[in-house]
Amino acid sequence: MISETEVGSVPIDGGRYHDPRHAHVETDHIWRKTWLLAALASDLQKPKSTVTFDIGHDSIIIARAGDGSLHAYHNACTHRGTRLLEEGVGSTPLITCPYHAWCFNLDGRLRGAPDPDSFAGGLPADRLRLKPVQLETWQGFVFINIDPDAEPLSAFLGRMVERAAPYPIAKMELIEDQTVSVGCNWKAMIDNFSELYHVDHIHPQHKRFVDCPNATDELFEHGHTGLHVPGFVTDSRYPVPDKPTDYQEMQLTALGIDAQEFVGRVAEIPAAITRAKREQSGRNGYDYSALSDEQLTTVFQYNLFPNIILSGSPEGLWMMRSRPHPDDPSQSYLDKWTLQLNPDPALGGGSEHKQTMHAASGNSEIADGRVARDCFGHEAILSGAKSMTETIDQDISLLARVQAGARSSGFDRAWLSDQEIRVAHFHDVLNETYRAAGLLEETKLLP
Repeated sequence: MISETEVGSVPIDGGRYHDPRHAHVETDHIWRKTWLLAALASDLQKPKSTVTFDIGHDSIIIARAGDGSLHAYHNACTHRGTRLLEEGVGSTPLITCPYHAWCFNLDGRLRGAPDPDSFAGGLPADRLRLKPVQLETWQGFVFINIDPDAEPLSAFLGRMVERAAPYPIAKMELIEDQTVSVGCNWKAMIDNFSELYHVDHIHPQHKRFVDCPNATDELFEHGHTGLHVPGFVTDSRYPVPDKPTDYQEMQLTALGIDAQEFVGRVAEIPAAITRAKREQSGRNGYDYSALSDEQLTTVFQYNLFPNIILSGSPEGLWMMRSRPHPDDPSQSYLDKWTLQLNPDPALGGGSEHKQTMHAASGNSEIADGRVARDCFGHEAILSGAKSMTETIDQDISLLARVQAGARSSGFDRAWLSDQEIRVAHFHDVLNETYRAAGLLEETKLLP
């Protein structure tokens, strides 16, 4: 693990948020060199299922072949480069180019092409198979790496593997799938989800169910970071209320606890939650045996470099993924999957035992047996037509202004507080890439 004293203070300048040169370096040395979360394994369980993942100008197809093997390759026909599949989840026995009808098996091998005798050089199958991409799975997620020489995923994740191990993430089911286009650079989104300094000001509702002032940060190799926030409590900066807040009442009710029992005893709620989960473990559909008492009541967040935010509790998770716009560094996309752990019937669980600790906004519908993906612009959030939950909506409402300020001649560099140590760590790792590309010459630490 990285200590805070090892985090440098190299300037975080405004140019990195809008300069095309930075975007080009990121394409070549980050997006095409780093392990990226590309898909949910649950979307690829059946043979002939496909997921297409777009990152900048690159597009990757992930497919489950008929023999059950999982493959990843570039979404570009080896004839003349035509994009084969549109972005999203699908199913197909073969991949056929929409332009000239070249046909590929789901393992990427060329199956055939019209008029093969017209090719003087023939159609060598090995040469013309779809270009493969590295693929590995972890915790129910599918990761890809465009770099054929990349280290294994486990080496890249490092301590993240053991940190996430106690949580049943792989068993969680998708209940909402959203993508919003935002008027900010992808890094501004990651910065936002790397600090709690803004929470008191723009997320006042948080003081009713978490204690951000007593949160703890973790810094890891490869730019990953962790955050642990005490939950089922109220903000320690404010007096403890006489009765449970609305959020606490909802959380207690989910565990079958009468919130009225805690009038005048609100400070005792976390201990009561821990006892209830321990008593119910192995029945009512949930198994908490792998988790510590602290993990039973703590909200965790792990940021995986470069662009993943995993935020959750033992019963649910938000996976948020910031992606760059292919042409405009001042635009980006935020993908948000809401995952829920449903009660296990094998442990006596039924629908009446469901705990919805990690809320969805309720905007998605079921289509073809799967939650439909809902795509919209941030204007829809500003108008109230769409929501990604109250907290995310509040963040989205300000990020275009953050981006605008980064372009101002009046802004030269960020001035970070100790509460923004994860922002500093993220940019320290980015700076290594920028410096190697000649975009960052200043190496001395700031005063």
